[in-house]
This record gives sequence, structure tokens and C-alpha cells, in this order.
Amino acid sequence: MQIAGLGRDGLGAREQRALDYFHGRVWPLLQTSEEPCAPPLPVAIQHRVVLLATCVLADSHRLLQDGKDHDGSLNTKRLECLAAIRSEVDGCCAQGNNSTGLPHVLLFAVLLLHLHDGFMELTGHVASTSSHHKGVLAILGQLGGLEPVLRTSQESLQMLLSEFVSADLTSALLQGTAPSYPPAAWHVIDQGAVWWGRDPLGRYSLAFVLREMSAMAFYHDSLVNGQSSLCMDEVRSFEEAFRPVYAPVATPMPDSPSEPAAGLYQCLSERDIEAVHAFALMRTFQHTALIFLYRAICGLPTLHPLVQQHVRSCLDCIMEIERSSKLLHCVIFPLCVAGAHAQSPDSQQEVLSMTNMIYDNMRFASVKAVSQVLTSIWTTQSSLDLTWTELFAQLSPHVLVL
Repeated sequence: MQIAGLGRDGLGAREQRALDYFHGRVWPLLQTSEEPCAPPLPVAIQHRVVLLATCVLADSHRLLQDGKDHDGSLNTKRLECLAAIRSEVDGCCAQGNNSTGLPHVLLFAVLLLHLHDGFMELTGHVASTSSHHKGVLAILGQLGGLEPVLRTSQESLQMLLSEFVSADLTSALLQGTAPSYPPAAWHVIDQGAVWWGRDPLGRYSLAFVLREMSAMAFYHDSLVNGQSSLCMDEVRSFEEAFRPVYAPVATPMPDSPSEPAAGLYQCLSERDIEAVHAFALMRTFQHTALIFLYRAICGLPTLHPLVQQHVRSCLDCIMEIERSSKLLHCVIFPLCVAGAHAQSPDSQQEVLSMTNMIYDNMRFASVKAVSQVLTSIWTTQSSLDLTWTELFAQLSPHVLVL
């Protein structure tokens, strides 16, 4: 699949091939929507620093896909991309307030490298996920903040930022720290292009769940730092906010409760299926949030019935998703959290089989890293005595889990 017009812009054959691969293979993996927004290829064509970042991401995924660095130059390209970013930063500093367009270009490039290092390249001496994270925060600060950029940017940048802030939140939850942005930011994020699929009738959004998860992360951080004390009214408020939601479908369901899930989907309209998918993703995150609430905030042990109730419900929700659905591209965080608390050998095997299947489809190194951490947790005899943060301490800070 060649992208129209790229060959006339002086791109080399390798760059053309990398952009084609990014467009057809990598970009769709970053979103659950069946009709994802257009990738930032025009920006890549116009600005070499974005082109290099796009090619690095594409070529790194191709290496994970087939195990071959076709021209042996992936590391060279990465170094060239980092040098180009440093050059652009120097240019921005030299131009000061006159560097109107450069920060937006840099933002695209650093966001792509952040995803590359967090999803594809997890080797400690190479990965710089945290550095790219700080770089994105700095660029957004230079541009006036997250919300002004979201309100004025094109869809592909909005989508990448929704991915960035989501990964920032999930990392904060796993590490037991505060996110970089307040809960109110999710209202603005939800108004633009996002990585999750939407309820076609606009009844509910994953952004509502992520907003409350952000509020809960800030509350947990205040408890850890001694700024607040545990309040049961707050706990009940979070319990209510994360009450699992279901899509009310318009199409009548078949009477037979034993009919397979594939058969049930055949009875639904396209709009109903879209809603069912959107609500299924929301429920996985709601159950995950409740596991965090009971474990990290309330301090309940792994085997407590309240914890295990939502571990099982979260896993059931994930396992009921059609294997061909793009929802599975973005349930790694719920699968990681629920899987780490799964106790029965059957549940653990179920989780391992699911992570292996998702890895086979996505070929993201981050999925393999989650699988390895879960296996380590399950084989550690003292895992039942670990706190929330101790449980996930084995996960490399370079890994993005979403």
C-alpha cells in the first residue's frame, strides 16, 4: 500500500517503505476505533525530524514483527533522530518567542519516540522513555499547556496526546504516584480525537472513568504524603464512580443464554456492536480502578473478597471480548493489574494465554514485558504479602502499559 504523493517529495525507498508500514500496520494498533483518525504523515513529509521518528517507530516494530533489521541501520536512524531533535531544540531556543511552528513539530517527534521507547525498545541502555516523557511535558509547557494545544491541534496530535496522558496516568497508578495532569484535563481530551472507541450515542465515555482514576491517583498520593487521611466517604464516592456500566442495546437479544458470543454479535446492529465494545472497555477499566481502590488506598490484602470479586469480573470482561476486536490492543493495563492479583492456576493460564495472543497480534515488546512480570509475580511465594507498589516494582519504568 503506497501512500499517494509521497514518492514525488524526494523520499528514499526505505523511508517510503517505513511510512507505508507505519500507516498500515503500526498506527492502527494505537487505537481501538475501527476507523482511526489519519496518521501524521503530512507532518512527517514536511519535517525531517518527524519523518525520522516515524521511521524509527515503524522499523523497530518491523524488527519485532519479523526479527530482521532489513538494512542494519535502525540504531543509526535512532541516533540521527535524536540529533535532529537536539538541533530543533537549539533552533527553538535561538528563535525564542519567534519559534511558532517548531515546538509543534518537536512535539510530534518526541511523542513518537516516547511511544517507541515505551512500547518497542525496552532495553535499559537504549530506552529513554522517562526522558521523552519530560521532553513532552516541557514542550507542552512552552506551548502554553496541554489544553490549549488540544483545542487547536490536528486530530493525529490530539490522538497521540490522549495516548500520552493515558500512559502517564497508568504509569502513575502502577507506581503509586500522582499523574502529571489534573482530572479536569480529561474533559478537554475527550472533545478531540482519542485512542478509545466511543459510544455512538454519547451516553458515556472512557474519559469519565480515566478522570475519576486520575482523581483517585491524586488522592492516593495525598495519603502517602500525609496530606490526607483515609476517609470512607471518599472511598464510597470512588466506588460509586466506578460502578460498572453496560450498554443498553436497541436490538433484541436471542432468548438462548447458551448461544456463543459470536452468535450474539450477529444479532446486533452495527451501532449496537460499537456501543457494546465501548462499554466493555469502560468496564475493564472500572474493575481495574476498584482493584486499585481496595488494594492501594484501602490496603486490603490480595485475597480479600472485594479484591478478588473485581479481579474475576475484570478478567471475565476481557475474556468475553471477541478475539478479532481491536479492543484487545488497549486492555494491557487492566490485564496486568487483574492478572497480577489472579490466584488460581486456571486464571493465571487464562491471562498468560491472552497476553501471548495479544503479543502475537501486536508484537509490542511492552506486552511481552508484562507477561514476564506476571509470571514472576505468580512464582514468587511472598507475592500475597506485597503491597500494591511492591507488587509492580518489577516492571521496568521504561515500559508503557495501556
